[in-house]
Formats: sequence, structure tokens, C-alpha cells
Amino acid sequence: MLPEASSLWLLRLLRDIQLAQFYRPILEELNVTRPEHFDFVKPEDLDGIGMGRPAQRRLAEALKKYRLGVKSKNWVYKVPVAVKSLRVGPEGPVGTELGDFLREVSVMMKLEHPHVLRLHGLVLGQPLQMVMELAPLGSLHARLTDPAPTPPLPVALLCLFLRQLAGAMAYLGARGLVHRDLATRNLLLASPRTIKVADFGLVRPLGGARGRYVMGGPRPIPYAWCAPESLRQGAFSSASDVWMFGVTLWEMFSGGEEPWAGVPPYLILQRLEKDRARLPRPPLCSRALYSLALRCWAPHPADRPSFSCLEGLLQEAWPSEGRCVRNVTEPGALRMEPGDPITIIEGSSSSHSPDSTTWRGQNGRTFKVGSFPALAVTLIDLGGSPATRPVHKSSPARGEQRWGSTDGDKEKAKPQDLPPAWGQRRKAPLQRMKGISKSLESVLSLGPRPTGGGSSPPELRHARAVPQGPPGLPPRPPFTSNSSQPSQPPRERPPWPKREPPHNHRIGVPGASKATVSSGGLLPDPEWQRKITEVELSVHGVTHQECQTALRATGGDVVSAIRNLKVDQLFHLSNRSRADCWRILEHHQWDLSAASRYVLARS
Repeated sequence: MLPEASSLWLLRLLRDIQLAQFYRPILEELNVTRPEHFDFVKPEDLDGIGMGRPAQRRLAEALKKYRLGVKSKNWVYKVPVAVKSLRVGPEGPVGTELGDFLREVSVMMKLEHPHVLRLHGLVLGQPLQMVMELAPLGSLHARLTDPAPTPPLPVALLCLFLRQLAGAMAYLGARGLVHRDLATRNLLLASPRTIKVADFGLVRPLGGARGRYVMGGPRPIPYAWCAPESLRQGAFSSASDVWMFGVTLWEMFSGGEEPWAGVPPYLILQRLEKDRARLPRPPLCSRALYSLALRCWAPHPADRPSFSCLEGLLQEAWPSEGRCVRNVTEPGALRMEPGDPITIIEGSSSSHSPDSTTWRGQNGRTFKVGSFPALAVTLIDLGGSPATRPVHKSSPARGEQRWGSTDGDKEKAKPQDLPPAWGQRRKAPLQRMKGISKSLESVLSLGPRPTGGGSSPPELRHARAVPQGPPGLPPRPPFTSNSSQPSQPPRERPPWPKREPPHNHRIGVPGASKATVSSGGLLPDPEWQRKITEVELSVHGVTHQECQTALRATGGDVVSAIRNLKVDQLFHLSNRSRADCWRILEHHQWDLSAASRYVLARS
């Protein structure tokens, strides 16, 4: 039977949202022939014709757009994807591959992070197929090893990738997962400035009181990337992932070279433990970053920094940016012209005279690396004043003098973890990967998702705050641009106190009966834990430590702590001031998801 001419609008609308099967029931049983007739249709009426609640929501949204004169979009979104198939032999899946495949699907379906590859769905056919987010630029390892004339990746971009990786790994660790296969081959480029952690075939949950996973039998593992305890006992933990992070850092700055190339796998453990050997410092790697890698390669897992701490350590080791002010053509020096952007890898001074100071860096125009006179470069974040003092002024990293040297390990000293820095470098992403709320991620998704999950957005903003220099140096003034556009004033830092090391918080630990709050009062442990839990449930995605810090800053006031955390998340999502974020959240009755959509729509 042909549709009535007066109801063709209804048929088209239902076809657009793939609900054409309900055309006849709506027309004949509910007597709907015009859009305004839906005003008298109740959800129970739609239930009666077999339309589920998700379909009803799609219908309501399509009707709203139709009445506003907006052409409804087709609800089938065409998104480029990657497909991973289960390898199947003549008699079915080979060995344990089916179990590994299903385990990988189970892990990926629970993950939502901007720098973790996203799973779209599973195809239940022959063979089984995972449909995943497409990273069109391939793996980071392939990009690092691209032959000429492809230019190498800039040092500053490699540092950005390290920060994104640390945030993604902190996210996995907070969910009790160990990756076990962290390497540049498993980091995919979603865009020229965005990486995503992929390949979750070896991911396992951390169990037991010691928080580690121990292999039950011989399985293939990436020997050259593994920590000593993994090679010796088959034990993996967040600390072994930190070791792999250090090897991945080495890969990035060595141009994708293979670690321990030429060393047989069975000798790697001997080199690490008996000879105390470590991978040498790559030419592009600063002493500060190599020192960070050596901390990741501490022999004892407890001595390695956590991924949360690594985010702050990377901020401290971030290279400075400068601009060339004169031609440099001296023999042996890095060639540069006025206006060339220069990334300062490190500086050194051979005498007290500024004229003899030489720095080492990378020319952002030619991507060449070398030494040059410091007076030829002006540091951008010093407000245009000539650069006359070295950067990264520190002693050589332990273990750097000789490959395999044991001098640095004779006297064991536990490194002190530095708190994460609040300030963000110029041209660094504002997105805080560790504590971003799922409600913030959900507003960035490609299309409507019934579960309300998040997405994998590219870098949203660039930081406008200018970080302070190393301890002992005067504060850096705001950068003043010579362009016609007005420069942005420096952003405020969050008013919360610096985070204390986790061992200072003894809440809920046997033998500790009281928890001190910032107001000086004492709260019984159950009451304090109840408040922390209430804050965690009210602000999705925040960590236990962040809730403690927020409560201490507000003297134990739960409402104020929740509001501060929401303001903090909105502040890091946008380029607005903290006061603006507060007013926007107030206007939206402290609904963080609604406030986030409002901010992003006007960005």
C-alpha cells in the first residue's frame, strides 16, 4: 500500500532514523498524521507499538529538528575505522588466540581516554573482527624510521607525545591494568600531534596485595623492553610499565632504533643486573630527560616513579623555546638565520663570560641539531630579552658517563618524587589526561552513543600559561608577541595546595585512627572515607588522591570540594578564566556535562 501524501513527511523522518517499520503503527494505531499530533502521544503509547526507549529518544530528537526546520541527519555515521580479525586455521582458531582476542575486546570496551585507541564494536562473524578507531598516520615507530626526505620529528613534539603517553598510562594504571607491551610500535598517530596507545593483547588486570601479574607459563614477551623482574620471574606491574616507558622514551629520541640491538635475549637480563648496564643517552635527548629515563630504569620497582609523578617530571624537563636573532655561520656551529625557531635541548657554560656560553638545540626550520652561541638566540618565554644564561643547569645524569658503568649504582639513593607541576608550557595541550571526567569526554563524541561514553578528541587547546623557571631563578615574565593580535594574560594557577607524597596520607591504614584536614581538625577515618567516596561519586573520573586534596583544601566541606573539582576540570578543558568557569557552572546548576557542551560550542 502506498503511503498517503499527507503523511510522507512521517515516512521520510522515520527512514532517516531507521525506524520506518513503525510508520504504519504510528499512522494507523496512534492516528498521527501531522507533527503536532505527537504532542498527545505518550511514551506508554509508543511502548504499546513495540518502540523501545532508545528509539523513542531518537524520534523525539528528530521531531525537534523537523519542527525547527532542520533536516534530520542520517543516524548511520560514516566513520573511517580499522578492523582486526581473529586468525583462524582450517580447524578453527589457532591455540590460545581466541581467548587472547576476546580478552582484548573485553579490555578495550571499558576504556575511554583521549590517548587510548577506542573500540567501536565487534563483528560476530567468521572470523571474529574488532572494529576500532582508525589512526590514519600509522605507528609512531614507522614515522620515526621514515627515510629522507621525510623530516624528523621535532624534539618539542616528542616531549608532547611523552606527556600524552604518561597520561594514558596513568589512566590504565588507575583502572588496575598493566599493558606489558609498551613500545613505539604500539603507539599510533591519530593526527600529527596526537598519539594513542594501542595493542591490548597482553594487557592483564593487576591482582593480589602486591598489585602485579605473574605469567603462568612461557609466553612471548618483548625482552628488550622488559624490566628485570619481568625477565627473571615473569612479574609485571605498573612499575614494569614505567620501565617500558623509559625504553619507549629512548626509542623516540634515538630515531626508532631497536633497544639492545645485537644482544641475544638471554643475555639482556645479565647486562641489566650483573653489569648494571643501561641504554646510552641518544643525541637528541637532553640530560634532564635521560635522567628521567634512568629513574624509570631503577633496579628496584619501588624506586621507580609512578606515571602520575612522571607527568610532573616531564613538565620539569620540558625544553625551552627560543628564536634566532642573528645569522650563525661559524664552522661547526648549528646554522641558523634570524627568525628561526630554536628548541633549546640544553645549555653549558665553559667560563663566567657570557660570550663563551654555548647551547645545544634544534633548528625548527631545518630540524638540524647542534651547538651554537647562546647570544644568537632569544628565549621566547623571557619576554624577548637576550638569553645569557644556560638552561637545564644540572649535573650529568647518573649512569651517563659510561655504558654499563657500575659507579652510579654502588651507592643506592632513592630518588625523591616531585609533585606534578600545575603550570602548562606554551603550545602544550591543556587537556589533563589523568583526571579528565567521563562527563567531559562524552560531549566530544562523534555522534550519539546510548551509553553516554566519551571519545578520543584531538588536542583541543594550547596552554596560555607561562611556567616558572627552575628553583632559584627569578619568575619568567609573560611572553609578549610582536604580532598584531593581543597576547593573552597568563592563566591563574589553581588555588589548591601542592600535593603531598602518597605515603603522608595514612587514611584507612591500620594503625592510623585519625585523618588531619586543612582546618586543623580531626575526623574519624570512616567519616573522612565517606566524604572522599561522596566526592568521587559526584565528579566522575577524579582520583582518590584528587578528592583528598580537594577536601583538605576546603576543610572537609564536601560541596565546596565537588565544586572546586568541577571548576578545575572545566578550566582545563577551555581557555576561560577560573571565575568564568565558576559562573558557567553556576548558570547550569553545576551540571558539568551541560557546562562543558556550552563551553565547547563557543570555543
